[in-house]
Amino acid sequence: MLLFAREVARPGQEADALRMGAVDREARLLALETETRIAPVEAAIRAATAEARSPAETVRQARAAAPDGAFAVVSAGDVVAASAGAPPAAFVPAPGRPLLAADGKALLVSRPMAAGSRLVGRVPLPSLRTTDGVDLWLLSGPDTLLAGESGDAAALGLNALPADGLGNGATLTLAGGTLRRTTVAVGESDLIAVATTPVSVGAGALLDDAVVLTAPFAIGVLVLLLALLQQRKQAGISREWAASERRFRGAVEAARCGVWDWDLESGQILLSDYMADLMGLERTGATTAEAMMERIHPHYRDAVNHALRQAETFGAFEVSFPVPDAQGRARWIDARGQARGERSEAGFTSILGIALDTTEARRAKAHAQAAEGRLRDGIESVSDAFVLFDRNGRLILSNQAFQDAFSFEPGVVRKGVLKTDLNRIAALAIKSEQPAAGGRAGAREVELHDGRWLQLVERFTSEGGSVVSAADITAIKQKETERQRATERLHATITELEDREEKLSLLARKYEIAMTRAEAANQAKSEFLANMSHELRTPLNAINGFSEIMAGEMFGPLGDARYRGYAADILKSGQHLLSLINDILDMAKIEAGKLTLHYEAVSLKEIVEDAARLMRGRVEESGLKLLVDAPDLPTIEADHRGLKQVVLNLLSNAVKFTPEGGDIVVALSREDDDRVRVAVTDTGIGIAAEDLGRLARPFEQVEGQHSKTTQGTGLGLALTKSLIELHGGTLTLESEPGRGTTVSFDLPIRRPAHAAERQAA
Repeated sequence: MLLFAREVARPGQEADALRMGAVDREARLLALETETRIAPVEAAIRAATAEARSPAETVRQARAAAPDGAFAVVSAGDVVAASAGAPPAAFVPAPGRPLLAADGKALLVSRPMAAGSRLVGRVPLPSLRTTDGVDLWLLSGPDTLLAGESGDAAALGLNALPADGLGNGATLTLAGGTLRRTTVAVGESDLIAVATTPVSVGAGALLDDAVVLTAPFAIGVLVLLLALLQQRKQAGISREWAASERRFRGAVEAARCGVWDWDLESGQILLSDYMADLMGLERTGATTAEAMMERIHPHYRDAVNHALRQAETFGAFEVSFPVPDAQGRARWIDARGQARGERSEAGFTSILGIALDTTEARRAKAHAQAAEGRLRDGIESVSDAFVLFDRNGRLILSNQAFQDAFSFEPGVVRKGVLKTDLNRIAALAIKSEQPAAGGRAGAREVELHDGRWLQLVERFTSEGGSVVSAADITAIKQKETERQRATERLHATITELEDREEKLSLLARKYEIAMTRAEAANQAKSEFLANMSHELRTPLNAINGFSEIMAGEMFGPLGDARYRGYAADILKSGQHLLSLINDILDMAKIEAGKLTLHYEAVSLKEIVEDAARLMRGRVEESGLKLLVDAPDLPTIEADHRGLKQVVLNLLSNAVKFTPEGGDIVVALSREDDDRVRVAVTDTGIGIAAEDLGRLARPFEQVEGQHSKTTQGTGLGLALTKSLIELHGGTLTLESEPGRGTTVSFDLPIRRPAHAAERQAA
């Protein structure tokens, strides 16, 4: 199983490429610098060589004037063109000019490199016995050969020289001095070449006399000729040098690179113009170590001094330090150098190097580090695992969630680890693998041995690397499993329900038939009762009327007092029966939709007080107290008879279910701008919460000890609720067993729209 497939480029790779490019540019600049410095030296050597190839007469004259040999000196500054033997007075140089020793040897001195430093060379003159050419040497110090060409090494008594002259690292002793080949740096010296000229011709015997006779004249001519030619050639060399220097300076400045040469013994430092600009110094071409150190930030001076001591010992110099720019901001400089010359017992004495302005690079690096930090914080903040590989399959970046996802051991997930190694370790934790749901490209789901599920998504970068994210989908998989099980249960339930549906369909058809019949019967009953209202009330009214006449002995005494009592009982029973019949008939009318309310402006206070007067006799007989709290309220639009019946029913129930000594309170209030409220509260037996919902249904009664001793059909509260709802109001019951009951209702002050439509119908 391959957890990851391809690689992605490391963010630091571009920085490494830039660094390598800078190193390459630095090396090429140093090579250009060396080549530029050697070019004029080689040109001068070639010029001196050409001038030294004199005709035979000149050679003979040189022999006559200086039996030990002839030599020529060529310099780029103050010029002594040629001489033989002891220098004539005319060629005694001024300070800074090359000096010719009187012993027939060449002692050469250049203008100073730095304070107390001179280039010195000593060359012996061999006998003129060769016809093979000219030996040229450029010398600096008693032990260092700067540059040279060898035509005949044997002429100097130097055997086994390499074909191209002295090899790197080879030292040769000559007349007490040591010669070594090395490289000349630009600006070190104006000294160009020393030429020893062991030259003769093929017919040497025929020319000996001519040389002796014409030697003084030839040497004079030679001196003049060499001076003229050298002056002309020197002008060309100077132009080449200036052009080369301009090219070099342009290349250095374009590369934002400063060049410096530090003499550790004298403390003098030669600077290029750009180097001076970097350090904030004047373009004088040179400065001192003290002036240089003053420009370096105090906190970094010790580091620079330490780097110099290391370079003095080991030859390599590398240090970074800030210097203030014109605005006082820190300008960062990276300086690198290499010691030149031979290392003495005290160490190296000169370091040549370059300096780069790395301020922008440091800022860019800081910005990149900050961006990388924000990126790392961002990927650490997400719950999904994240890992980034370069195109070589090496890890660049990951978060802790990735290590936790596959339970990697500490240290396994690290920068640079190969993707294949992580694949091998991650495979141990994977139990199974499958494509991701939905066929998403590059996505797959893996089940781990610990029961977790991960969804892996791999995307490829434009550089050939890859980004892998892993989301924990364990909860989703568990939901899928539960959903699958639920689906199976649902299918089973659907099958069962389909069977039941068929049965229920059959039952529904039967129920519909029965319901239709019941509704028809109920409608017939309601219509019957509504139509029978007159037939039922007429005989009861007669019974009640005659019993009332008899009980009042309106037409004379009945005789026995018991007859009067019987008549009163008949009246009471008749009135109760009439009340029940009225309730039944009213409920039937309501159910049949035939009860019509007659709206008029009524006073709710008067209705309540009138109902209280009618009930006061029963209240006093039951040993109760009735209190009416009826403030002045606006008149309302309602059915006077129906509203009075509602209040009477509520008071009747309160009297019926309140023990002797109890209290009944009727309170009126205004709810808001368009509604009023009536509440009847008693201290009776109360009603259990589970029985409250049954009381408002027709013919429902709550069974209890007290209800068995009271009369009623259970229609009173149901009828009351229906009448209130016909008025657009609502009925509310609140009760607690043993503490009493409050029955309240609210009504709109103005007749509701549906009531008007009902009445119109």
